[in-house]
Amino acid sequence: MKQVSKSQITGQRGELLVADRTLAMGFIFDERNRLETGIDGTIELRDPVTEQTLAQWIGAQVKTTDSDRYSYEDDAGFEYLLKPDDLAYWRGANIPVIIILVRLSDASMYWKPVDAGQLTEPRRLRFDKAADRYEKSAADRIAALCIDKNRLGSHVPPMLTGEPVHLTMVRVILPERIFVGASLFASRREAAKELAQADPRAPFDWVVRDRRFISFRDPDGTALTEIVDDGSVEAVETEAVSLSDDTDEENAFIDLLRRTLSVQLDDRLSYDREARALYFQAPGHNRPLKISYQSLVKGTSAEVVTLWRGKDGRVGSVRHHAFVPRFQRIGDDWYLSVTPTFVFTRDGHRPHPDAGALIAGKKKKEKNGAIRGQFIMWRDVLMKSAEVSDGLFGASGRYAPLRFEALPPVLMPRAVPEAAWRTEDPNAADMADTEELF
Repeated sequence: MKQVSKSQITGQRGELLVADRTLAMGFIFDERNRLETGIDGTIELRDPVTEQTLAQWIGAQVKTTDSDRYSYEDDAGFEYLLKPDDLAYWRGANIPVIIILVRLSDASMYWKPVDAGQLTEPRRLRFDKAADRYEKSAADRIAALCIDKNRLGSHVPPMLTGEPVHLTMVRVILPERIFVGASLFASRREAAKELAQADPRAPFDWVVRDRRFISFRDPDGTALTEIVDDGSVEAVETEAVSLSDDTDEENAFIDLLRRTLSVQLDDRLSYDREARALYFQAPGHNRPLKISYQSLVKGTSAEVVTLWRGKDGRVGSVRHHAFVPRFQRIGDDWYLSVTPTFVFTRDGHRPHPDAGALIAGKKKKEKNGAIRGQFIMWRDVLMKSAEVSDGLFGASGRYAPLRFEALPPVLMPRAVPEAAWRTEDPNAADMADTEELF
């Protein structure tokens, strides 16, 4: 009697599921005939935008089980041991080869390059259940296997499309009026010195250049009258100043925006001259700070002043979330570019002597998602700082002349394959030079 074994049916079901998933990913799966000896099929890359096949192939070996657990399996991952003969066969292939594990009971599929084992144990593969799923999100990592690392300029196009990108900018809504007049002083430095003597708590959201005073704040009735020529100040439409094509006037207006923003946020943020960044103030000596804000989906919170303690329990450094503000005009609109960064202090107030090294180390660990989250937080802080009730004053009664609007995300024709960019040689750690340098 002719028979088809249960293992044959299981294997065929697994290959059909992989073929269907591969097509859903936008690739072409070509199943090999019964003469195959270690590669069940080939995957051909396809450009999702042009729909052109790329003549770039990856070999795929499918291993299917009904419901068995894998070795050392837990919620995070598991291990899989390759057969010595299989690995020797795949190492001679002239195309990259991946292994795809299919479990029918839970319809799970995981993949890994067959050469992803450690140098000391090349047959043992460690699978991450979150990162190694065989699904559309893995398309760029799989495609990256076809890049010829020995040939400069070799590449494959991104395999994902339609990713929304958030511009790290907000639109600035300016007050309708700005105050312009003659100053008694030629420069801001001279005027600031005089103003500080007259009133140490006087506002500094103004600019003086070439004996010309500009500010969104009306100087009448304030200490600012000490630095302006009586009767010379008038309120004009802001566009008369903000849309000037004169480079010097535009630079003066940018300076005014930056100083106004600092004053508007000075109840929560301080300015670091060296980093040119605004950063969250610590609520006290060696005290952390957590704030609530609106993320893309829901309300959340973040610790924006964080203490780092050494083994002895003492505070070694304090990390403050910060951003570098840059105002720029595009057409007739003004925008604030937000570049997230950090400021480090000793105790929440005094500058840290190794701040540069600490910032560099922190930024090396920052990924796209973390930076996006920081921008969303700063955007919320900016928009809430300008929640107005009447005139130029916020709901809290504080002076808030600048308002901010969120920009809609831009839909990009290609996705950013960040996971593929982060992929490293699994043997890199074993091959590193461990000898000390003298």
